[in-house]
Amino acid sequence: MKPLSRLSLLFLGAIALIVGYFLSDLALKMGGTPLQFSPVLTVIVFCGAIVLGIFGQSVKRLREGTSSWTQLAKAPLVALVAQASAVWASLFLGYLLSQLILVFQIRHTEIAGSFAAQVIALALANALLLIVALLVESWCMIDDSDEGKPGGNSAPGGANPVSA
Repeated sequence: MKPLSRLSLLFLGAIALIVGYFLSDLALKMGGTPLQFSPVLTVIVFCGAIVLGIFGQSVKRLREGTSSWTQLAKAPLVALVAQASAVWASLFLGYLLSQLILVFQIRHTEIAGSFAAQVIALALANALLLIVALLVESWCMIDDSDEGKPGGNSAPGGANPVSA
């Protein structure tokens, strides 16, 4: 499993920002209101970041050789969830930044204050998820630089159970 490119995550966030802004602006011009977010979503994203960090810490301990409650076969799954969380968080952060631009445009309305608070709280939770996901991804990756060298400690047949 290759690590995610930071540039691709930035690109995804920029695309989400542009598309989210134009679609939300179009909805406002047609007489709609911005999409309201439930505070429960912020709590769910925050708890997801905490749980991902706990699983990542377990894989990190497993790689260091200390006792861990995670098995070796679960490490690729944790890496996959970390990568998916990073992609999700970058897309959602881009969209939320577009909503902050929108809040600036509708700052004179009654809804602007509560909408801005919801967007900022959700953006902070997603930023935490992105940071934790990138950190966990780095904990789950194995350096394959010594693979294929004579005398290397690779698995039979060149299989690498953690980075598969």
